[in-house]
Amino acid sequence: MTNSGQYLKAIWAAFASGAIAFLSALLTALQGEHTGWDTITPGQWCTALLAFFIGALGAGGVAFRVPNRPAP
Repeated sequence: MTNSGQYLKAIWAAFASGAIAFLSALLTALQGEHTGWDTITPGQWCTALLAFFIGALGAGGVAFRVPNRPAP
């Protein structure tokens, strides 16, 4: 795989993982008796953003470091 392909793989993995973590944290914050965007506290927004960055950096770093198998 070329270097640009490896970078694209890492960028896509980082974005997908970060988006899933962010949306998961938001959905958790939206559950409960009082739901709605106005009920999300600043701490919950912070948690969702931290989940995005941790998911993105972790998945992006791993996807960049792990090479693809050579084609048979």
